[in-house]
Amino acid sequence: MNVFEIHKIRYGWFEVCFTPHDEKQGWLCNSDYLQCDAPKLFLDALTNVLEGISQEEWLCWQDEPGANILQLALQDGKVAVEIFIAPDSMELPYRGAELASVEKEFEYRNSFEIKRLIDDVLVEFSLYENGNGLALYNKHWDVFPEKEFQRLKRFAARFNKGLDKYNKLFCLTY
Repeated sequence: MNVFEIHKIRYGWFEVCFTPHDEKQGWLCNSDYLQCDAPKLFLDALTNVLEGISQEEWLCWQDEPGANILQLALQDGKVAVEIFIAPDSMELPYRGAELASVEKEFEYRNSFEIKRLIDDVLVEFSLYENGNGLALYNKHWDVFPEKEFQRLKRFAARFNKGLDKYNKLFCLTY
């Protein structure tokens, strides 16, 4: 079972889910109304945490008018994910530690093995890297975050020495 899925990219909305097949799910939804490219920021933040560039990353997913606030951190060799709900997104920064002090309600918490989360994130985003998936992504969201995606793929190859490359079916090969 996947621990991360891109659920929907449609008409200026981008929605993902952590543990989509479990009893407790962590949903993040972003609107392009305020021009926040949350998927691009997510890939960059995840790689920053995995590479040790930052201890934790805070992101705001603009969910008109509210916000989903995501915290990513590395804890005990796993990626810890926490999601909070804030009542208003209009004045919030898209990224940064100041999101930790925003008034918010706890929504979801889970930790994931690094390899499993990376695999799911890469597979899900690879579905939109080219072809019809890329056309859908660019039409309904923004330009595909190629630089951030490639950076995460490079980390995955260094992290998991058995990782060879993505094959033409966008599946990991070992």
